[in-house]
Amino acid sequence: MPRRTTEALRVLLLSTPLLGLTVGTAAAESESVGSWEIEAVYKNDEFDRCAISRTLDDDIAVTFVRTGEGLSLMLSSPNWKLETGKNYPVTMKLGPQSWDREVAAEASSVSMDVGDAKFVSGLRAANALNVVAAGATIEVPLDGSSAAFERLEQCVEKNERAVETNPFVVPARRP
Repeated sequence: MPRRTTEALRVLLLSTPLLGLTVGTAAAESESVGSWEIEAVYKNDEFDRCAISRTLDDDIAVTFVRTGEGLSLMLSSPNWKLETGKNYPVTMKLGPQSWDREVAAEASSVSMDVGDAKFVSGLRAANALNVVAAGATIEVPLDGSSAAFERLEQCVEKNERAVETNPFVVPARRP
């Protein structure tokens, strides 16, 4: 074989396994749990949070974020035009139970901390979360939420523990 062909073949053979590693690493950072997508989020190579999310038919994204500090809920839509920094009153309904809350707004999203234990357990058991605000109701189907919230807890425990166990080893970035 000519020298050029041999060198090109050597480069191709040496780089092919590396391509597989790159694709595998990116895919391990998020996965599906039923109709929910779960991901572990890192900032500057340090674990930051885990989140489960799904997008509703009307382009509303529903995200539950879990950190070592607790759970929060974020709703966002590219169609919303909200006043940043303003708090909006909402009623959250899970079956027969309801909670009146204030949600903090950004330009196209609202968020709130979820600290009520009854509310958190209701998220695992109810069929839907209804968020009522400004005369409109956003229905969030909770099918598969029990498994998704269990996986969310495991994600945080695993990723926080990986850092505490051995600070010299970069934790596997798996949700």
